[in-house]
Amino acid sequence: MKKKNKVCYNTLMNQLNNMDNQICKMKEQIQQLRSRFVTNNEEVCQDEIDADRAVFEAINDICLESLLDVEPKGDA
Repeated sequence: MKKKNKVCYNTLMNQLNNMDNQICKMKEQIQQLRSRFVTNNEEVCQDEIDADRAVFEAINDICLESLLDVEPKGDA
């Protein structure tokens, strides 16, 4: 019984590590998107900034929802 629990815990830890890696990658990608949307070289209208922020928030929400939609695999 203990060996089975150890396998389940290892599987669970691997899944959590994979999710953590995906979250870190998405965080980096979101930061890259943020830096692309906001540039200091050109003058930008406030409406354009607001629209870009809305897009950023929508993408952020979609990414977080996609993580929550992942079905657990295995016995965990």
